[in-house]
Amino acid sequence: MTVISAFQPDTWILQTHASGDNEQCLALAEALDGPVVIKHLDWPAGAEDRAITRRLLSGTDDGEHRRRALGLQAPWPSLIVCCGRRASRIAFWVKKQSGGRTRIVSIGRAHRAIAEYDLLVGTPQFMLPKRPNVVGLRLPLARQKRTQHARNAVVSAPKPWFTILLGGEVKEFDTAASTLKEAALRAQMAADRHGGSVIVCTSRRTPEAWINAVESALFRPRVYRWSAAPANDNHANDNGNPYETLLRESTCLFVTADSASMILDGCGSGTPTYVIESPRHVDLRRSWRRGLFNRLGDLSESLRQHGLMLAGERVDATQDWLHARRILRYPRDLRRIQDAVYRLNLAWPASSFDAEMLPVREAARDLTRMSGLTEVVARCRALQGWIPRRAAE
Repeated sequence: MTVISAFQPDTWILQTHASGDNEQCLALAEALDGPVVIKHLDWPAGAEDRAITRRLLSGTDDGEHRRRALGLQAPWPSLIVCCGRRASRIAFWVKKQSGGRTRIVSIGRAHRAIAEYDLLVGTPQFMLPKRPNVVGLRLPLARQKRTQHARNAVVSAPKPWFTILLGGEVKEFDTAASTLKEAALRAQMAADRHGGSVIVCTSRRTPEAWINAVESALFRPRVYRWSAAPANDNHANDNGNPYETLLRESTCLFVTADSASMILDGCGSGTPTYVIESPRHVDLRRSWRRGLFNRLGDLSESLRQHGLMLAGERVDATQDWLHARRILRYPRDLRRIQDAVYRLNLAWPASSFDAEMLPVREAARDLTRMSGLTEVVARCRALQGWIPRRAAE
């Protein structure tokens, strides 16, 4: 994926510290089915992030040295695929260096004025306006799992496995200990009835209180704490996390609502997936922003339906102006991901799980295709002036 062909345009994929963002960029890159170059911008997030980015993009000798070490130098690409604030800043810097030749395709939230993007790929949780350079997807992008090459970590627990995948705290949800305990009890009842085991798998963001809440409702659970180290093929592995094995071989998965990536991993695996729902966090500012976003969109649509095209365009321009100046940012709603997977029958609420019956496993699904990525690929190729290899030869 790192060799540039003479017959196809060059593409950079910007990868940061955020694994979920990176996976979405790679999913689009794989769908483009052409050679790409991956640029790693993976220093840790935190208070120093902006300062590091400023030093990197500065006109100093230090900035030039840092850019050279990361491969941020000419020849500049025709297309950049990015996701997230850090990658967006660097992508627009590259576009400036290229004299505007480089096209930017950004996935998810807009961090600048909508019009500045060549293509903005909207995933369900980000409420983006209808614009010529915005394409909405039915699902967040997820890479197709190549399970035939995955390492088969040994998990020393009787099957069937009822696996609980724990994400972490987010501002949008109030995930109470009682909610986690209720889901854990459902899994334990199923394990008791069918002679299996409950397995708990944590993530990088999982707080200790969540683990304690789940463990308190379970009888001898097997808990795998998140680790960057791969699972050991020869041991039950206390230091690794056999995530891929659990996705493939569990009877069902219970996933906390905060983690879009784990929900999608479960949905794509074919393992019956149940979402542990949490009530929304009451935030007047967030509710006001969502409400105003919807009202402005409805007003614009109504004006156009009545033939007042210019007035509708002015409403759109006002909304974009407010967003670009961070006065009224386009909102995010994680509940929309749940709605999307429920609508496509890819997952169900944990409250609907029946411990009396083993759920039926299905074949792995191609979520990239189901997301509606075909239009995005076509738009990317149009931006690049893409020529099929055979036609070029």
